[in-house]
Amino acid sequence: MPTRIPASRSTTRSAAQAESLELIRVLVDGLSRSARSLERRTGITNAQLFLLQQLAESDGLSVNDLAERAGTQQSTVSLVVSRLVSAKLVRKRRSSTDGRRTVLTLTPAAVRLLRHAPVPPASALISALEKLSSRDEQALADSLRALVSALGLPRRAGRLLFEPDAARAVRAK
Repeated sequence: MPTRIPASRSTTRSAAQAESLELIRVLVDGLSRSARSLERRTGITNAQLFLLQQLAESDGLSVNDLAERAGTQQSTVSLVVSRLVSAKLVRKRRSSTDGRRTVLTLTPAAVRLLRHAPVPPASALISALEKLSSRDEQALADSLRALVSALGLPRRAGRLLFEPDAARAVRAK
């Protein structure tokens, strides 16, 4: 839960604290606006578009392959893939080389959607992180870990960026 900052401390922010707050606002606002715009424009979520684009790069991936690419758990990706299958954007089929493995392929509707789809915020964020030096990447991870800890936020298994959690999505139906 959020911790209340004593009034005396909140009025004496350092320049670094002020800049950090502003940069967090810029980051959250920019990514959120991009995700909402993407949903209005395509009718699918950031996470759904991200997974479709991963399949477009390598058709025939499994849910586990997609989870690895997304840096999240198989169960998280499985829920999003189920929505994509229901929307007739993805097909599940047995692998021709291993009957125990299920592979995912894009439908023609997904291919059409991808032709005009913008870059999802998740892809933009991953791309930006890949451009950081190893030193900056580690410093960012250390700083974010400290911030999450200071806020007392739980470290839950990674959801896909801007994808509602499964419990809320089920209740909304």
